[in-house]
Amino acid sequence: MKRKLKSGKRPKKKGRKTVLIIALLFAVLSIGTAIFFYQDRLISYFTSFRQAENTYLSDSKNFGIDISHYQGIIDWTELGTSEHCINYIFIRATMGADGQDVQFKSNWENAKENNYLRGAYHYYRPNENSVLQFENFSKMVKLEPGDFPPVLDIEEMGKYGTENLVAGILNWLRLAEKHYGVIPIVYTGSNFYQVYLKDRIGAYPLWIAAYSGPHKIIDVDWKFHQFSHKMRIKGINAYVDGNSFNGEMEDLLKLCISGL
Repeated sequence: MKRKLKSGKRPKKKGRKTVLIIALLFAVLSIGTAIFFYQDRLISYFTSFRQAENTYLSDSKNFGIDISHYQGIIDWTELGTSEHCINYIFIRATMGADGQDVQFKSNWENAKENNYLRGAYHYYRPNENSVLQFENFSKMVKLEPGDFPPVLDIEEMGKYGTENLVAGILNWLRLAEKHYGVIPIVYTGSNFYQVYLKDRIGAYPLWIAAYSGPHKIIDVDWKFHQFSHKMRIKGINAYVDGNSFNGEMEDLLKLCISGL
């Protein structure tokens, strides 16, 4: 039989706060122990990552960045004084069937005025019509001789499966090649490429994102490697992606559009 309460309130559950405190202390102790035992491995990882980044930056002829509205308003004068030898800039133009990057026009014009090799990319949304997505991009982007070919950025698996994703990607790429008269570039992550795109999209030039060093892309025939997404560049008040080109400067220039 339940005893009656004089106050009409349930008795407080004693010990609940104590249990929570013990659990919290145990969690902190566990994390601290893990850091203690794996600190050498963690230090080694971040050291190797930094060494890889420095290796790319030391080869100044092939370094470039990619930007979007996430980088805010760029101080192009300051950018020109950066210690990083920036040779090219990829700029986001559009997203999906109707998205447009609010900083594209300004970034696109400034990149040309400041004598950077420039390229425009479209962020592909797998659940939206590929024809409408290309039309969105082509209306926004007018390429000129000296620009890079159009770039398709693929990062998401859609709700309609791999076959539909690949079909849409190939359709966008074919439309771009027909419209601009050049072979487009495909950007994607290393793991995403291996799982969903490898051997399915043909031999388009690849721009691969892999942030744990060049060993992640040794079995990929890549043109560009996005090796960092947390670089600090003078003139940009946000993290920015760092990229390396697989070749000499003359190879980089050959990749650009020679005439339209």
